[in-house]
Amino acid sequence: MAAVVAAGNPHTAHAAAEILRAGGNAVDAIVAGGLAAFIAEPLLASAGGAGMLTVAMPEGEAVVDFFSATPGLGGLNEDREFISVDINFGAARQRFHVGRGSAAPPVAFPGLAEAAKRFGSLPLSAIVEPAMALAREGAPVSPESAEVFGLLWPINQLSADTMAAYSPNDEPPTAGARHPMPGMIDVLRAFAEHGDTPPHVRAAMLEAFGIAAGGCLTPEDLDAARPAIVEPRRFEVGGWQVSTSPRIGGHMIEVITGALKGDPASRPAVEARRIALACKAGHLARQAIFDSEIGVTTHLSVIDAKGGAASMTLTNGEGCGHLIPGTPIQLNNFMGEEDLHPQGFFGMPPGTPLPSMIAPCVARSPEGVLALGSGGANRIRSVVSQVLHRVTRGESLQGAVLAPRIHAEHDAVWLEMAERAEPAETLHQLHDAFGHVYEFPIRAFFFGGVHAVMQRGKSLEGMGDPRRGGAVVEVP
Repeated sequence: MAAVVAAGNPHTAHAAAEILRAGGNAVDAIVAGGLAAFIAEPLLASAGGAGMLTVAMPEGEAVVDFFSATPGLGGLNEDREFISVDINFGAARQRFHVGRGSAAPPVAFPGLAEAAKRFGSLPLSAIVEPAMALAREGAPVSPESAEVFGLLWPINQLSADTMAAYSPNDEPPTAGARHPMPGMIDVLRAFAEHGDTPPHVRAAMLEAFGIAAGGCLTPEDLDAARPAIVEPRRFEVGGWQVSTSPRIGGHMIEVITGALKGDPASRPAVEARRIALACKAGHLARQAIFDSEIGVTTHLSVIDAKGGAASMTLTNGEGCGHLIPGTPIQLNNFMGEEDLHPQGFFGMPPGTPLPSMIAPCVARSPEGVLALGSGGANRIRSVVSQVLHRVTRGESLQGAVLAPRIHAEHDAVWLEMAERAEPAETLHQLHDAFGHVYEFPIRAFFFGGVHAVMQRGKSLEGMGDPRRGGAVVEVP
């Protein structure tokens, strides 16, 4: 059987495919793709961030949880740099908090190293090679990446060094611009050597984001920032057994897909209402549980030639606006996500795991295997549930990913109108059920990017979501 990769950028997908061609398995490939995303998708994924990986190999399943925790184990900082920035998504606006004090201890490097060690087959020295080559040559900015840069540029403007890492001037890079990251080459080489965050990166992080610099990180926080290998959350959707994150994101997907069980409505407009109400049910169910609504994420899915599957979501929040000195690595702003801290900022004790909505999924049935996930903040639960629902009831992978999306919370619903059947009646149904209806005329970045791969019988396919620059590479 051949292998296939779906990712949020062609360079990310090609890096994973290169490792598959070199004899690596799905986990080797997805780690290589994740490292390449640090260069090709630097505002969506970063070595200064975190993530989660669902592994379903022939020998068993597991989740590699490498998400961050609240800093302050070595002392609290009441005089932190913490700045609010409003980002305009078009039909929606969102406030983020950035600055050195918004950074939580990153777990990306330890998490990827642990995944490769536990489930991979190649040495890190081989896995880092595609990302190192990409850092040397630079990845041309895709139109979708240019959109992300434009959206988040107010955050990057906090620091001249941050702007310079992505652009030769003070303006966000445009589509087609190439930005080599030579500073990442030594970082990646040291990562492969140590199998962890390189010591010089750790030292620079503490200097620039420690208490004296206006940050919150302490040596104790970085010592505690370790990945965990945990059992997946498992549930059934349309005869497929789904394995995903045991955190809140996986629970919400189980709630929404459960609400969608049964035959679809006879009319598309009524079915749209049913989907919206299922999404609302997921939102209401989370009220009793901490969850996060991290804004900017990316996803990779891989199936290898032996049927092994891996699904990984990476996030850097929106970035805190500052680099780790001597590197092009922008640290996360997880402590500045309003919805991640419903009890108020810095209200959780140091060392408390931050709740996460990210939920990479692998689903299996007698028909085959499906790996999928999405970036997209609190929309992750809605969009992954909708794609799972559609594929497991027999729709094509392409059709399920391209189908117009809906997201609902409380008394508000957001929806894509492009290619929607019965648009007028759909709006009527939703206005009848919700007080606020927000329309997106086209497929929108707001609704995340579901990058998915599927093996069904002898057929193997992938689908990269065009909302977030998705790309697919098949490996014969």
